[in-house]
Amino acid sequence: MTIEIVISPVKDEKISSNLRGSEIWKKAYKPEEVTEEVRKKYPSWYEYSIKFDGLTPVHLTKFREI
Repeated sequence: MTIEIVISPVKDEKISSNLRGSEIWKKAYKPEEVTEEVRKKYPSWYEYSIKFDGLTPVHLTKFREI
């Protein structure tokens, strides 16, 4: 299992109860993909630290607004 950082402009306060079906995945980025151009598209951004089993998200470990 690995822990990955996922950046998204979508705030999902109930992500723990529906991790795989969360709305964040529609606009999810890796930290290195968030350029200044991309960052300017949305007023707010959120960082999700998620534990993955292969390609499957299994547990939210941390959440914060950035």
